Amino acid sequence: MPDIASTLTPAQRAILDRLERQPGFFELAFGLFRGGAAWATLAMMVAEIGLFAAGVWCGWRFLQAAEPMEALRFGLPALGLILMSFTIKFSFWPVMHVNRLKRQVAELELRLAGEGR
Repeated sequence: MPDIASTLTPAQRAILDRLERQPGFFELAFGLFRGGAAWATLAMMVAEIGLFAAGVWCGWRFLQAAEPMEALRFGLPALGLILMSFTIKFSFWPVMHVNRLKRQVAELELRLAGEGR
């Protein structure tokens, strides 16, 4: 059975070498800010940071509250805001895994194209 890498063109071999290296978490995360949906990712991250900052501020006011009604006034929004920010952040994880799968499918396609020669 011939070596697959020897049947590929130099350009295909360079792409395969780049695809074989598995990206780390931060490389996958920063990869979300490239491509056609980069503006949407940036807008969601800005909203997530704003929600988290507002949640921390409400949480700080909750901890300083002296009366139960004041604690409720700041505690419930703090919980809601921080949960919303986490929900936005966790929505990016499936996208990162889909991008990883796309890389693996592209690698497989190159390997199969090399075997077909």
